[in-house]
Amino acid sequence: MDYKQILEQQLATDYDCSIAEVQGTENIFRIYKENENARPVGEEGCGFKLACVNEKLLVMAEAPLLEWCKEKLANVRGTWMSEPANLIRLHEKLKEYGQSLADAHHYYIPAENAKKPEHRFDVRWYEKEEIKRFEGDERFDEALLFDEETPDMLAVCAMKGETILGMAGATADTPMIWQIGVNVTEEGKGLGVGTYVTALLKQRVLEAGKMPIYSTVESHIKSQKVALAAGFVPAFYEIFSKKES
Repeated sequence: MDYKQILEQQLATDYDCSIAEVQGTENIFRIYKENENARPVGEEGCGFKLACVNEKLLVMAEAPLLEWCKEKLANVRGTWMSEPANLIRLHEKLKEYGQSLADAHHYYIPAENAKKPEHRFDVRWYEKEEIKRFEGDERFDEALLFDEETPDMLAVCAMKGETILGMAGATADTPMIWQIGVNVTEEGKGLGVGTYVTALLKQRVLEAGKMPIYSTVESHIKSQKVALAAGFVPAFYEIFSKKES
């Protein structure tokens, strides 16, 4: 499986451009729209999103905000987009259109030839219908979403007897890409549980013929370490807006 190629195909769908444009060096600007099989980004009312990949920008925004983006971001390189000056300027402009910056995420794809994890904990697997038993369990609010648009497909728990030490869950963001989320319970903290269940689930998703991705916010260093230790590598950065109430 060519992980980079799959990602480039997905970003082309997400940002309404060609794979060649994703691979190229020029910043890309498109009017905001929701394409079929695009990854769901932000909440209802989101009118702006931006990805940094291959050291450039992919920008999608509602008009006339798009025209401002073309003028002000034309020469901004993706490498430096997250500098405070750029984010503050963008946030202030979004407010003029009833929007504000909502989030910033790092995204990771599987590393080539990553090693399979060695056995460390007993585990239990849960398929799609079995996952419903955890609905409302706040311990697993990152691993499971219970959202019809991004259904929970698979989950794995590290166990000590009947005690759950941690869980990783995979949700179907698109037909090809499943996103992994992870939670560690109080009983499992400090044992390496998060890395272990994430690595196990990554492997199982690949065996199902899907590509797993992992995301975390820019300041969540612990989560970034989990991604790296579980056999993921950084791939792109994304920010998006929300409608102000």
